[in-house]
Amino acid sequence: MNKRVIKPREVSRITCQVNHRLSRAITDQLGRLGVATALVESGRSVRLHRRSRRFGLPGTWDTPEDSPVDIFRFTVDRSDSEAVLRALIDAGELYAPGRGTILAQDVTEYSYEDVPRIGDTTADGDRTGREQPRRYSRSPLHDLAVLTCILSMPGSGEVLAREALELGTCVPVVTLGIGTGLRDLLGLLRVTIPPEKDVVHLVVPVHDTKSIIRMLIEHMSLNRPGRGIIYQTPARSGMIDTRLRIGRQEHAASIEQIITAIDELKNDTTWRTRFPSLDQENIGVSPPLLRNNYEITLVSDEGKAGELVSRALEAGAGGATTARVRRITPMAADDGIAAREYTTIVVSGAVRESAVETLLATGFIGEDRANRLHLQPVPAAFTHT
Repeated sequence: MNKRVIKPREVSRITCQVNHRLSRAITDQLGRLGVATALVESGRSVRLHRRSRRFGLPGTWDTPEDSPVDIFRFTVDRSDSEAVLRALIDAGELYAPGRGTILAQDVTEYSYEDVPRIGDTTADGDRTGREQPRRYSRSPLHDLAVLTCILSMPGSGEVLAREALELGTCVPVVTLGIGTGLRDLLGLLRVTIPPEKDVVHLVVPVHDTKSIIRMLIEHMSLNRPGRGIIYQTPARSGMIDTRLRIGRQEHAASIEQIITAIDELKNDTTWRTRFPSLDQENIGVSPPLLRNNYEITLVSDEGKAGELVSRALEAGAGGATTARVRRITPMAADDGIAAREYTTIVVSGAVRESAVETLLATGFIGEDRANRLHLQPVPAAFTHT
């Protein structure tokens, strides 16, 4: 039997962040679309709960409030990404603020199996041709970017989420991970870096990305050793959850519903530009952002991530963060171990090829349909060096 060669494929990775109560609707839709396998990670979304002041005093006050979310990730052929986004938006009613965030990112994938084409995803039928009720479908936005913040200090995820909400960016989603690499080097400098990491995910308008990065660097003191890293990855298209605050509503429509309606009318978020003056590089005032980097993400069997991270460090990577995820098979009964590890590594362009080759040489992908390696560019990043 000839061994199949693992080669790069240009695909779109779909990430869908929804309240856990919507998970069944998303899973059922994935089955109708013909998605054979997907990964699910648990996290929490953070919003501000607006309350009236006590004792009848005038005014209101805001406090952060968490809600459990499930993060679905899977890949599709790039030509299918727009249709899949629309189908999931309809299934979870994600066009309504407060339901969740969804996006597609173009990545290079190394996996054992080819990505299957998705069948009919129109409102009139699923991939099997069965009649489906007609639903409201709204076009995804195309001027978005993803900010990933990996933070080392305990409780820093909650602080950054609050800052993001105050900036009016999006609803932050916080997950947990275990870091490897950088903390071992900083130990020589007597800097205590805990292995547990808060990972904050933000989906923001691309035109404000650099300014938001710089403001978060300042607020979170990321220019100090061992505080963490923040980086940007591109998004092909998506839809942002804009319901930053919950609580009593005094008008027929909330401000989030108005923002969503204007986004739909203009079909972009450029009109929301808030920080144009901060986009200019200003040496001596703004920290210089790192360029020509790449994000490598690995999906591997449980217990395998430690070995993979060691190989990546030997190839020149500076560190990695690993989270636990579970594999689901929406189309059929589970046919294997569900537990997986999801590892994120940011490397410079100079070591990208050697890191990918080293990781593939370990054979961690094998014949498992869930295990894979993804590669995508990082236009901007910052960490203390």
